[in-house]
Amino acid sequence: MEDKFITLSIHTADHAIALQKILEAHSIEVKLQNYVASGAPIAVAIRVMIHEKDLTMALKVTESLEHLTSLTLDNVLTGHKGELLIPVDFNDYCFNACKTGFELASYLHLQPVLLHAYPTPVFSPSFSLEDTTDLGIDNSLEEEYNEVELSKDLQKQGRKKMKELISRLHEAQKEGTIPDMNFKALMEDGVAEDVIKEFCKVSSPALVVMVTRGKQKKGEQLIGSVTAEVLDDCKVPLLSIPENYSFAHLTHIKEVIYLCNLDQQDLMCVDSFMRMFEYPDVTVTLIPVHDKEDKKIKNKLLHLKDYFNKTYPTAHFITAILPHKNFMADFNNYESQRGTELIVVPNRRKNAFMRLFNPGIAHRLLFERDLPLLALPI
Repeated sequence: MEDKFITLSIHTADHAIALQKILEAHSIEVKLQNYVASGAPIAVAIRVMIHEKDLTMALKVTESLEHLTSLTLDNVLTGHKGELLIPVDFNDYCFNACKTGFELASYLHLQPVLLHAYPTPVFSPSFSLEDTTDLGIDNSLEEEYNEVELSKDLQKQGRKKMKELISRLHEAQKEGTIPDMNFKALMEDGVAEDVIKEFCKVSSPALVVMVTRGKQKKGEQLIGSVTAEVLDDCKVPLLSIPENYSFAHLTHIKEVIYLCNLDQQDLMCVDSFMRMFEYPDVTVTLIPVHDKEDKKIKNKLLHLKDYFNKTYPTAHFITAILPHKNFMADFNNYESQRGTELIVVPNRRKNAFMRLFNPGIAHRLLFERDLPLLALPI
């Protein structure tokens, strides 16, 4: 009897490739094939196909993952650790960032990780004690000495403030105002955005939660914002929350806006959002970010809406097309009228030069709106 390929499962491209690697590690041959669902304008997923003779072993492998939540399973398939990163700098709204992060971590079954970065001195490569000709200390040596002492002082202050924050969090856990769960606290030397990006690169957390300053305080921070710098290179989802925003529990969020590109990335991003938040009961408004208005945009948007409503029955997807010439102004009016509670955007990387002269939609929303923003890397 001929040994034919059969469909084991259907996933998004990233998950299908990850599952392929897991199965091949168990000596199971895998073939991937595009899957176009009925009514979808483009290929929406990938078939994971195996030899029929390998079905028993493949089922054992896949069923061993069934006890995991959707997000935890995603972490296994994509290589992400079950951690939620909360960068802290001990400012006035640092505790609120931790409170929000802990609530999200508890809901998403992740472990919170607090991360603080402190600066290090820059030494002159030509410095040498043998170069001194007297018993005194020249100006360059004195400057470097002062930098070392400053660095030590900043590290000492950071440790003290981290202990105070940890103590406050433990007290809040005892009082029941934040979830009682284990968490980690780390301190690393370096520039804040570089430390955060390096942690994401090495440890690959499932989500990063950062608090941003209010719109009235952001001013000219388009280049200098730590959140914006992390947003550019971060390859994991990032949730930014305005400092004074009272973030409702995820189960209470009902109005979401998703800004779409009308391509395959939208299918993957919406799927990531729905999986991450365990298929929430929300209304999602699909708004295309476009350069022109034509029938093709409207038709693609309607196809996406129909497909999402069919695929994710817990949510209700609707559409809105805003004039491209006055997009941001109309968007501001629209989201305020809808009572939007969360904006979700697919985030493409941009360098600092491009961000200054042609800022991406994620950056513009980050600096111009006082609403939570979930950026999903594509």
